[in-house]
Amino acid sequence: MTCFYLLFGMTFAFLLGAVPFGLVVAKTFKGIDPRKAGSGNIGSTNVARLCGWPCGLLTLFCDIMKGTLPVLIAVYLLPDQFMQSLVALAAVLGHIKSPFLGFKGGKGVATTIGALIPLAFLPLLCAVACFFVVVFITRYVSLSSMTMSVALVVFYAVFGHWQLLPLGVVLAAMIIWAHRSNISRLLRGEESKFVLKK
Repeated sequence: MTCFYLLFGMTFAFLLGAVPFGLVVAKTFKGIDPRKAGSGNIGSTNVARLCGWPCGLLTLFCDIMKGTLPVLIAVYLLPDQFMQSLVALAAVLGHIKSPFLGFKGGKGVATTIGALIPLAFLPLLCAVACFFVVVFITRYVSLSSMTMSVALVVFYAVFGHWQLLPLGVVLAAMIIWAHRSNISRLLRGEESKFVLKK
């Protein structure tokens, strides 16, 4: 039965994670396809730039919840954090490689935050604090997101969440890989700073 719950949890997490809420929100409320404007990303940052902060916040909330919901179910049904980690990973992978978008998607940051909320909140909170510090100083969301992903690994180690350390390492690698074009723009000094559309 545990194997069934694991398979169900990962499948549900992947499919829910794959729902492109940024595209849905932008198209529904502003008639904009975020894949064809701004940075071309379906995440909350690009939606906020193109459609304003209410749409950006709605996208952020939806992307967080599609990570949180399947992992909450996994925490209830599955016996250990390794299995729960696989469900969390499936949700983020669904967002980054959505079958509804031809196996393309967002950067996975908000969904990562959502998926990790039920597993170990304090290390996540510290990592998110690092995100806000870096974005406040630099206004580069991409740099802040990558910093958060690396900080998460550090704080899992600091707080002794060794079972979650492999998940943290894999998620950091996925998020950094998803930001590889941003890294190139940062190195060239061409990365856009975050400014909300007025």
